[in-house]
Amino acid sequence: MRSVSVVFRPSSACVLLFCLATPVALLAQTPKKPAAKAKPAVAAPAPAPAAAEEAPREFPVDAIVVEGNRFLTPAGIAAASGLKIGAKGDTPTFDAARDRLLASGYFETVAYRFKSAEKGSGYSVTFEVQEMQPLYPLRIEALPATAEQVTAWLRQKDPLFTGRIPGTTQVLDRTAREIEAYLNSIGKPAPVGGKIVLVGEQKYEAQFMPAAGLPNVALVTFEGNKAIRNTDLQNGIAAVAFGQPYTESNFRLLLENQLKPLYEKDGYMRVKFGKLTTSPSTQVKGIDVHVPIEEGPQFKLGEVSVRGPMEENSKHLLRVAKVPKMAIADFDQLRQAALRIKEDLRHEGYLDGDVSVDRDINDETKTVDAFFVISPGTQYTFGKLDIKGLGLDGLAAVNKAWSIKTGEPFPGEYPDYFLRRVKEEGWFDNLGETRAEPEINSETHVVNVTLYFRYNPDNKRKRIPGPGEPPGSQQGGPPLPGQPLR
Repeated sequence: MRSVSVVFRPSSACVLLFCLATPVALLAQTPKKPAAKAKPAVAAPAPAPAAAEEAPREFPVDAIVVEGNRFLTPAGIAAASGLKIGAKGDTPTFDAARDRLLASGYFETVAYRFKSAEKGSGYSVTFEVQEMQPLYPLRIEALPATAEQVTAWLRQKDPLFTGRIPGTTQVLDRTAREIEAYLNSIGKPAPVGGKIVLVGEQKYEAQFMPAAGLPNVALVTFEGNKAIRNTDLQNGIAAVAFGQPYTESNFRLLLENQLKPLYEKDGYMRVKFGKLTTSPSTQVKGIDVHVPIEEGPQFKLGEVSVRGPMEENSKHLLRVAKVPKMAIADFDQLRQAALRIKEDLRHEGYLDGDVSVDRDINDETKTVDAFFVISPGTQYTFGKLDIKGLGLDGLAAVNKAWSIKTGEPFPGEYPDYFLRRVKEEGWFDNLGETRAEPEINSETHVVNVTLYFRYNPDNKRKRIPGPGEPPGSQQGGPPLPGQPLR
């Protein structure tokens, strides 16, 4: 069987990662009389190549490969596609498999290609996917089931479910239907609805509850607080609680995530929220919630350290953290320090790294020792650089300036930094949109990067005259290399 390698165009709603529509090729303009040290320019698009004339023949599927996945499993993606080993392999079959993956709500883009399998007499089909981000943990409210029971059921019924789900309508609706099926199976039928809810600062969860809904929070009042004013407490809870469905467990989570940090900023490490009481609102449809508070004593900051697999690098990490000197423990500043450590990890190639702040509280001395818990994950390395939209001179200039070598740790911020530098230093005439697309392989931990450059004939920005040049000396003439754009 002759080797076949074909890539097909998806439905109009899908933007593919590569090769599904002929890319616009931007070639360098060739001047009639090139001047010395002439700068490369981004030029107009070239015509698209003609489509292949020969249609692929029909053979069985011998192998299914998945690329581009970071959180979902290859086996789960293959199962969700509906494509099976030994089944007929042709264009309609592969199109249908791709469309099923797109319809699942788990993917931003899906592409496929196929060729003769290395072993056997059929096709090897490769799906290249880009997963929806972010993924949210499940939360079950006011239903006759626990999150653990629902999670176990979903792992059996949904091949794409790994414990977290994207917030797309398709996934929320399908998960709600599966939870209904579980409730039916245990003899407790109930209609279920799902939505993404805010449970803390920059923290969301996929919440499933009775389809009829829950009463919404209308007003929150407090008693017992002295260190923090009522106004500050109400402002802290308002953004996440007002208008949100009320359950006691969910509301307590909001108090922990939103109000405890206000107290911990001033060293109050033992704050407690007492018994919550609710009453129908007299102002709007909903309920008012009353929160008693025990603030406890104020604590001083003791030692600050690093724990976990990177403890041996404590000296460097604490220098990166830049924790300011403080008498009273301020965990707001400690959390900012954790973010600086996380940025440093990403710069070193630990793209999946995470940093949290924990504490050891000494009630006798009224001191608290803080420590950073670092989970770096695997270090990613750079693979290869691909450049789209430039001519030969431009390709040579970009390849020479790109400083990350194959096999070196991959700094997560470098591609965007590099493109900013290209624009700020004015490397190319008529430069339009630029973008960087890292291809992150979670199995090999290698990152390949594609840089895209577009031609923009309407780019009329003039350059700032360089040192020693009179004002206006650049108007009407070619730009000087390296001069920033206005």
